[in-house]
Parts: sequence; structure tokens; C-alpha cells
Amino acid sequence: MKKLLYILSILLFFTFCSSPTQTEQADIQDTLKQNDTLVDSIIKKEIVVEDTSDIEKIFIRAGLVDIQKLDSNIKVNLRYASTNNFLGINMYGDFHRAYLQKEVAEKLVNAQRFLKDTFPDYNLYVYDAARPLSIQQMMWDSIKISPKERPKYLSNPKYGSIHCFGAAIDLTIADANNKLLDMGTDFDSFEKLAYPILEDRFLKNGKLSQKIVNNRKLLRYVMEKADFFNIQTEWWHFNSCYRKVARKKYAMLKNHILPKEKEVFIAEVVEPEQIQKAETNEENINIVFRVQIKTSGRKIDTNDSMFNGMKVYRYYHEGLYKYTVGEFTNLKKAHELRYKMLDKGYKGSFIAGFNNDKRIGIKSAIELLQ
Repeated sequence: MKKLLYILSILLFFTFCSSPTQTEQADIQDTLKQNDTLVDSIIKKEIVVEDTSDIEKIFIRAGLVDIQKLDSNIKVNLRYASTNNFLGINMYGDFHRAYLQKEVAEKLVNAQRFLKDTFPDYNLYVYDAARPLSIQQMMWDSIKISPKERPKYLSNPKYGSIHCFGAAIDLTIADANNKLLDMGTDFDSFEKLAYPILEDRFLKNGKLSQKIVNNRKLLRYVMEKADFFNIQTEWWHFNSCYRKVARKKYAMLKNHILPKEKEVFIAEVVEPEQIQKAETNEENINIVFRVQIKTSGRKIDTNDSMFNGMKVYRYYHEGLYKYTVGEFTNLKKAHELRYKMLDKGYKGSFIAGFNNDKRIGIKSAIELLQ
């Protein structure tokens, strides 16, 4: 713009202070052409910005960065910007870029570099990155299962997500031909086969091959080396930090559509008193995992012979009496006990999550625990 003003001042000087020669007139015409090109360029840039989708404007204004502008070798295929996802719904419309907090994006670039150091022809392949809370709510509302069952398959928006702070990423690895490495399940699979915590058992029983486990380990290796950490039930999901840290460092992305008002809050900065309240609530979180071995419409004595002398915990839930054994904060140990119960004949045994003795979904329990 300064250049444009400078050019215009020169033109005004020539116009009012002297009569230009033929050579000067030619120079002026060239300058005018350059000026038109410059103006067109500025207008085009404004049009590009104006045409940017709401969700991208929100990300940019919240200080997030497009990861491919830091490293164009990182592949991006947002699954929620298509119908190729577990909901079968395009949540992002025409938006196909992956954004993260700047320092988180820089970590991802480091992970890409670590991957290239090991396998020069491989690239990270991103499924999802920053995700506004409104999108999380849309997912919660759209999944076609009962509200009571939803926490088993999807994070409850009332707890938020590290994605909502732009500090989590879902991804895999692609080879030189852009073919995805075999990870044993698709992205966002609800199968337990997707659980990193159960890999050893599935490897032993042949449901996962050594090659698949090695592919997952490679992904974890480069991401952990770049200071991300994986969650125990999704091989594709990595957090840059815990929710408690994200809440202090970043604004939560609230919406994916800009309201019509001129002055709007696109992201919620959590105030110190809100952080203190949240941390107080987190101090009251007491997550444990128990193995449920029986459900009954009638109340059974926990010393009944059917429990073979085990210490059994009974609770009442959804109109039924339910019986569990064991209590763990370590999900892997809970799974080990579950398999023992199955071997002992307690068919249908499964792991249930509890917070302060209140039954909650496993995914919610894992997220609150982390």
C-alpha cells in the first residue's frame, strides 16, 4: 500500500509540476500498468481472505497456523470434511486445512522430521486437528445411538477435548506412493483392536500382525519423540498436553460459524477464576476401572457362591443390580483381570468406568484420568 501511495505521489508531481516529455509519458504509462497490476493483486488478496470459510477465519484469528504452511510434505485429509467417517456426515463443509496452535504445529513438524530421518519416503498423514466445541457437539448429537451408550464411542462435549484447544491431532503414516500403512483398523474405529493398550494380547492371538504393531510403534515413536502422547484406546490420537495445561495456555475454540454481529468472541479465553474452579473440580475427580461380571434384576448377596469367594462390589444402575470385581486406575491391569474373568467362565465380562462411584463411559473416564 505504501508503494501504491508513493507511485501516486510521483504521478501527481508530474501532472501538476511539469509537462512530461514523450519518454516521460511512456514511463508514466508503464507505471500506470504496474499500478493496475499492484491494485489487482491487492484486490485479489482481499477476495481470497473474504472467501475464506468461517472456520478458517476463526482458527486464524485465534492464532492457530496451517500445518502445511510449516511443512508441505505433511499430508492432510480431513475425514470430517467428507462423509467418509463413522457418522457419514460432512461436518466441515468445504474446509480442508489442518490447523493447530503454533507451538503444537512446530512439534508436529519435528515429528515429521524424525519420521523422515528413519524412513525418508514416509510422511505423516493427518485426519483431524483443531476441532471447535460446536463440531464436537454436532458429533455428539448426530451419532445414532442412545445418549447412555454415546460415551463409549465419543467424547462428551461437556468435558471438552484437547482438539478444542488446537492441541491434539489424529493421524497416521503414508508411504512414498501415498498409501497408508496398515494399522489394523480404520481411523475412528470402535473396535478394541484399535486400542494400543491391548496390542500385546491381539498380537499373541493373531488378530494383529507384528508388521501392524511395528507400524503403530513407529507412529508412536516419532510423535512421542516430538513431545506428544498417545491415548490408550485410539492408535491415531495424540495430545500435545493435558487438558489442565491447555486450559491455561490456550483459548478454547467455541464455534465453527461466525455470528452476524461485528464484534464476536470466536474463542473463549478461560479466566483465572474459571481455571481455579476447573482445577478444584479436577481435584474431585476419582477415576477407577472395575470389571463387571454380572447383571441381575434381583439383589444378590455379594458372598454368594457364584462369586467363588471374590471380593465383589455391587451397585444399582439403570434399574438393575450390577456386580464388579477389582478396582484400578491402570486400564491395562483392568483388562488383564477381565480376561481372567472370561477364562473363569464369567461370560460377557467388561470394563466399566467410575468417577467417585458414579458410572461413566470408558472414553470419558480415560479423558478425565488423563
